Amino acid sequence: MDYLLVILVLLLLLAGFLFTGHFRRNLPPTIFPTLPLIGHLHLLTPPLYRSLAKLSAKHGPILLLRFGSRRVLLISSPTAAEECFTKNDIVFANRPRFLAGKILGSNYSSFSWAPYSDHWRNLRRISTVEILSSNRLNEFHDIRAHEGRLLILKLTSACSSPVNLTSVFHEMTLNLMMRMITGKRFCGGDMEEESKVIQEIVKETFELSGASNLGDHLPVLRWLGVKGLEKKMIELQRKRDLFSQGLIDQLRNVENDKQVRNNINDNNGRKKKRNGMIEVLWQLREDDPEYYTDELIRRLMMNLVAAGTDTTSATMEWAFSLLLNHKHVLKKVQDEIDIHVGTNRLVEESDMASLPYLLCIVNETMRMYPPAPLLVPHESSDDCIVGGYHIPHGTMLLVNQWAIHRDPDLWSDPEMFYPERFQGLEGRSRYGFRFMPFGFGRRSCPGEGLAMRMVGLTLGLLIQCFDWERVGEEMVDMSEGPGLTMPKAQPLVAKCRPRLASEKLNDAFMIPEFSSPLTSAATSRVPPTISPTLPLIGHLHLLTPPLYRSLAKLSAKHGPILLLRFGSRRVLLISSPTAAEECFTKNDIVFANRPRFLAGKILGSNFTTIGWAPYGDHWRNLRRISTVEILSSHRLNEFHDIRADEGRLLIIKLTSACSSPVNLTSVFHEMTLNLIMRMISGKRFFGDEDTTEEGSKVFQEIVKETFELSGASNLGDHLPVLRWLGVKGLEKKMIELQKKRDSFVQGLIDQLRNGGNQEARNNDNDGKKKRNSMIEVLLQLKEDDPEYYTDELIRRLMMNLVAAGTDTTTATMEWAFSLLLNHKHVLKKAQDEIDIHVGTNRLVEESDMASLPYLLCIVNETMRMYPPGPLLVPHESSDDCIVGGYHIPRGTMLLVNQWAIHRDPDLWSDPETFYPERFKGLEGKSRDGFRFMPFGFGRRSCPGEGLAMRMIGLTLGLLIQCFDWERVGDEMVDMSEGPGLTMPKAQPLVAKCRPRLVTRDLISVSGLSS
Repeated sequence: MDYLLVILVLLLLLAGFLFTGHFRRNLPPTIFPTLPLIGHLHLLTPPLYRSLAKLSAKHGPILLLRFGSRRVLLISSPTAAEECFTKNDIVFANRPRFLAGKILGSNYSSFSWAPYSDHWRNLRRISTVEILSSNRLNEFHDIRAHEGRLLILKLTSACSSPVNLTSVFHEMTLNLMMRMITGKRFCGGDMEEESKVIQEIVKETFELSGASNLGDHLPVLRWLGVKGLEKKMIELQRKRDLFSQGLIDQLRNVENDKQVRNNINDNNGRKKKRNGMIEVLWQLREDDPEYYTDELIRRLMMNLVAAGTDTTSATMEWAFSLLLNHKHVLKKVQDEIDIHVGTNRLVEESDMASLPYLLCIVNETMRMYPPAPLLVPHESSDDCIVGGYHIPHGTMLLVNQWAIHRDPDLWSDPEMFYPERFQGLEGRSRYGFRFMPFGFGRRSCPGEGLAMRMVGLTLGLLIQCFDWERVGEEMVDMSEGPGLTMPKAQPLVAKCRPRLASEKLNDAFMIPEFSSPLTSAATSRVPPTISPTLPLIGHLHLLTPPLYRSLAKLSAKHGPILLLRFGSRRVLLISSPTAAEECFTKNDIVFANRPRFLAGKILGSNFTTIGWAPYGDHWRNLRRISTVEILSSHRLNEFHDIRADEGRLLIIKLTSACSSPVNLTSVFHEMTLNLIMRMISGKRFFGDEDTTEEGSKVFQEIVKETFELSGASNLGDHLPVLRWLGVKGLEKKMIELQKKRDSFVQGLIDQLRNGGNQEARNNDNDGKKKRNSMIEVLLQLKEDDPEYYTDELIRRLMMNLVAAGTDTTTATMEWAFSLLLNHKHVLKKAQDEIDIHVGTNRLVEESDMASLPYLLCIVNETMRMYPPGPLLVPHESSDDCIVGGYHIPRGTMLLVNQWAIHRDPDLWSDPETFYPERFKGLEGKSRDGFRFMPFGFGRRSCPGEGLAMRMIGLTLGLLIQCFDWERVGDEMVDMSEGPGLTMPKAQPLVAKCRPRLVTRDLISVSGLSS
């Protein structure tokens, strides 16, 4: 008895603690008592939305409940819903982890179940841009029209007896979805077996997805092995995968010369190609096969079928049930169609804007019987505030849309079917937050446009072509059945009689059927290594600076494919274009990762920058931003005048300074930094009256330290024991540098956010078109997607551009001019080419490059002899693969010694000789197979190639055109290489220049003066 008393007291104390703790933390109201283990589950009865509505009506519109072990925020207020889907939209952008998501959602990787992340954003983009965009839906307009007409034909032939509209709507919707996806009709044709399979799959999907699974809320049931539902889901997923994979395999086996597939007649009888959605994804697969896998295509297809079939057919069924119970509404909408469409043609989707009452009926139907009475559950990824209450992270959000739609404080006579209440809102499927049948925010339904088209067109056709009656005198039963999508409890059966007007429409039914591509027919050897491999250090003792030269000697002695050990790190050393081709073509995905170095952790913001991020959704997004938003040809063209202006300013500076030798190393460095920073921020940092000496000094220090520390040898990357022993001198320097970089770039962002682009204002004042800096472009993108385009992401992108674009470009210009000074006949030949093709009446422009092939040969030959990255940026294998017949284990770092390939006498005649003519025929190309690829190759190649080639070509062209150049003394320019990642010259380049006779005239013509 004493023990029982103690236990009772402890339970009371625990309950009191929880009770007081609830209010102490300002949590939302709850319902007491909360029973042990089950929480409030005992209060729930089907249908769930009704029992939850009763709880909200009694206890308030914001409730915190417990479904077993799961904390649930129940919202029945549009104000609270607005807070959830606006200011807290990102917080609530996740899904709870249910059993259905694990199995039917392919381990939470499908569009509906994936957590909010780069992967989900990619799926959302594919769905909204590639599959469900207005343009794509317009392509499938004829399919929807055709299915509508086939439905009318079917009903016309069957109207002598009552029609099961539940079955009719379901089959038509399924046919429509499957035809848009695959080009195939599955119901009502000669594919009885396939039809049966897909209908069973759809039926089981909704039954099992909507089944109450106590294991989602009571983990103890899973631990006890209650797995009946789980087994059914696994079997269903196997069927789904098998069915959808069959469709993909059929498409894969279609002959490429099938020109007749998916052809339709336009109004003039011409053929027009239309791809099914699966074919759209198949085409995308050609560009990115590792992302658009069969598995991803299967997921997207099944998600579209599952999300689009039952919800759409249920809405049609409820709408027609309401119309049969309210004949005056049916008559009113029939009159509207007769007036605005007439009796000589069928209703079309384009008529919807002229049929406002029909759209009001659709909206009122979704108000009373929403497709998802409880919006698809969300889950908070962080703590937040809703209605003044603290919501802990990990809380499941349920918005009871059914309760909001039936709230008498929001709607007059909410239980009454009254389409007129939506007058003035026709064509909108949202009315603030009191009516949002497709949800709201990031996780709202992307298929809204398709659903509204399908429902509106189908209802319009049925109302136009038939008079409808109930089967008996009784009203249609409006009871709701179980499930996720609020189906009717009883099938809808009705009688129809073709209207006289429909007899005139028979000719309109005769449209052609469509065809579709789906309906018509290693070895275990490891590479050579160098023995012995010493304990701990491996082969590090064999390496001397510069690294590419010592590695080239090892390859020359031991072979072009070597497996080395740098401390604990396995390294694949490649010095052969054939092996490089294998790495960057068939194994490109495998080698698309980067090794995890200290520089990537600190200067790469924990491996999240484009240079250091692992291959995945996040990196793909960064790559897309870089190639589309920042470094595309269109964007580079916008900055053409900046590059031209900087080139002219360089000429002016040299003209005024040519009385004494010029340090070209410094000149190239400052010009390149000015150019890049003007594109990034609109500001010059060197040699400008508006630049502060302090700002210029800080920026120079940042750039200098970035290259010194990035190129510093860090033994800790290969010998982890050094990090464990606390050898952290380099790490501390990097951390301090990163603080400086963040502070500096954040200052630029803040200035531009506050309208500080002086160059843009100058453009406006000069009457020029305003040009946004790259930061401003990203800030504009931030307005549309603030949670992705954060200041941190913008800082990363901008510093990456400075780091990757400055030193490499400067070094190439410096090496090129050094080579020209040592080969005066080449300099003279390039100067003659410019004089002939450009003339002496204007300065060289970027558009002239195509007419200056020898100049481009000089650039290519420079990069052959002194590549910007003598060792391509390291890659790392994410999986085992085969290169040159050898087995390469996952986790192997790949080093491609481009310097060695460029100097290989078996690939180049006289490789140590500067001979630009060897690139004749390749002018304008910065790649020659795999023996010359200065910007890398494959997915991780340099996205700034276009910008670099423009900067280098224009700068060299201007200097050659405007000046005669001499070495400072009789000695040849020192061509020794210095340490670093980008192969800098060991000694600064100093030269003498003398303005050519044409220079002052050219400066005058250009409107510039010193």
